Amino acid sequence: MMRFKDIRDYYFHVKRKATTSDCTNDWNAIRLKPLNRHEGSVRAEPLNFKDGSLLRFKEKIVINEAGFVHRPSYAYHYEGPGNHFHFRYDRDPEHQRPVVHEECHLHVIHKEPRFKTHATSFDEVFDFIVACFYNR
Repeated sequence: MMRFKDIRDYYFHVKRKATTSDCTNDWNAIRLKPLNRHEGSVRAEPLNFKDGSLLRFKEKIVINEAGFVHRPSYAYHYEGPGNHFHFRYDRDPEHQRPVVHEECHLHVIHKEPRFKTHATSFDEVFDFIVACFYNR
């Protein structure tokens, strides 16, 4: 597990991951909105990939005293080229209802059904996109 000294350190990690992927030249679309040194949000509306696909994401971030990241809420929405398919991972504690609207869930192509899933992260979703759509 990676550790970060503050929210800016995490933000630069996300930008560095996009920069070094060679899948996008749009890393300046990634924005930081700090609340304080250890809390804020990181987002892109959208991060465009070279093949025409895009990733819209927003993470609320809290860096704890040990330097670990907690994400109280997030949304990672990926659309393939030409908007032919998409998936979206959400962590939505405000609307959580067991079975109907799990806190951590996945949408595939449509808003419903929502599939219960594990808590995820920018790194995991971005690595999944690169592995599935760019490392062929």
